Amino acid sequence: MQQPVLLRTGVAPTGARRRRSRALFRTSVAAGVIVAATLLAGCAESVERVAVDTPAETPLSIPPLLEPRVEDGLAHYDLRIGTSRHDYQTATLTDTYSYNGMSVLGPTLRLKTGDSVVISVTNELDQTTTTHWHGADVPAEDDGGPHSPIEPGTTWVADFDVIQPAATLWYHPHPHGSTAEHVFRGAAGMIIIDDDNPAAATLPATYGFDDIPVIIQDREFTGDGQLDFAIDPGGRGNLDGTLTVNGTINPFVEVPTGLVRLRLLNASQARTYELSVGGATMTKIASDGGYLAGPVVLDRLMLAPGDRTEIIVDVGVSPATLVDDTFGRVLELRPNGSASRAGPLPDELATIDRISESEIAVDRSFHMEKIGDGWGINGVQMDMSRIDETVQLGDTERWTITADTGMHVFHIHQTRFLILAINGEPPPPEEAGWEDSVFVDPGRDVVIAARFNTYADTNTPYMYHCHMLDHEDLGMMGQFLVVG
Repeated sequence: MQQPVLLRTGVAPTGARRRRSRALFRTSVAAGVIVAATLLAGCAESVERVAVDTPAETPLSIPPLLEPRVEDGLAHYDLRIGTSRHDYQTATLTDTYSYNGMSVLGPTLRLKTGDSVVISVTNELDQTTTTHWHGADVPAEDDGGPHSPIEPGTTWVADFDVIQPAATLWYHPHPHGSTAEHVFRGAAGMIIIDDDNPAAATLPATYGFDDIPVIIQDREFTGDGQLDFAIDPGGRGNLDGTLTVNGTINPFVEVPTGLVRLRLLNASQARTYELSVGGATMTKIASDGGYLAGPVVLDRLMLAPGDRTEIIVDVGVSPATLVDDTFGRVLELRPNGSASRAGPLPDELATIDRISESEIAVDRSFHMEKIGDGWGINGVQMDMSRIDETVQLGDTERWTITADTGMHVFHIHQTRFLILAINGEPPPPEEAGWEDSVFVDPGRDVVIAARFNTYADTNTPYMYHCHMLDHEDLGMMGQFLVVG
């Protein structure tokens, strides 16, 4: 069988990567398949690009579902964050961070609207960390941000009711100043929230069969096969050269023919992906905060750091491929002879409760900018002792977000928001659903609106920050209290 073609362009490969790249390049020449290095000519970064027209050889790793322990009507989940080792196809096993003893990443939590959950997180690292429920509408003391440190050898407990509708969320460490490194080393996992929305009855929903988690991350390795972490203070953040999906390099997943759901999560440090699907149609059904009003057929989509997007791929008898502009193939969807039990797609997925002009009580502006060797918002950098904004419980607010340089992803903890305008125009249908993060750069001013009507806490703040984790750790984060 012809081998996958991986060609690193830009600079010569070193160490373990050189060994892998040389072997794959020899295979490509023998097969008469050469990927032109000029595809990325003039580009400063160096990536291993996977040819779309060659079969993948490594089965996609699917993180297991973490089953709860149910006591007195409460669903208890136990997470342990610690060190592990993972096979990234380098010369040796790679040291990683992970949850629950997995080689990398963590198990998937599957919750349901209306559940009452208790999540215990034990820190088995030798340094302080946290675990944040990204996209979750929870009390500030349970949010898992920088104000909820977990010291080595201790356990932190979050307990909350699941009050939001169906969505794909994720969890990851959020210690102030070192979030990027903890996530880069592998500590992250997916959260799936289900609800009773009847429109979802015909959607693919069997985890690992026709409902596939796709956690996308780029990685860099040292010559001895270890993770090579770096912070880049530049406008794009640190970009790495090897693409992984659920920790797997150049993977395939066996799927039924028919409708297959991909839950896309960009858990990268700073890289934004431009994705398309070859050999099948791609239909977006959900964004960060849940279902769109209806399915939207797309040729391509942008997935920025922290973003989640759910797409439906209509797989035929031949493989379909998820493709990125930079890395080539991300994932091969290989039909296994079975048939999906899902479909057809409904015309309507959810009712979006639009925010009207008359509902807005407060306007705020947030300008994302370079400050010295770091980054900041509205002229200041993150200070754990300073509250930057105070929001009144029950208010609906309009926030205008701009940037003077760089690429950014503005993320708000606790609440979901609707995009009102992008450069003065209404958002396209694929960006008209509920979000908790949005891409911003000097050519893209964004206006959003959010309701702050669930939780208040006069002591513990929520965060707003750039989810380019380099920028966050270099100061581009602020704090707000919800009071009432």
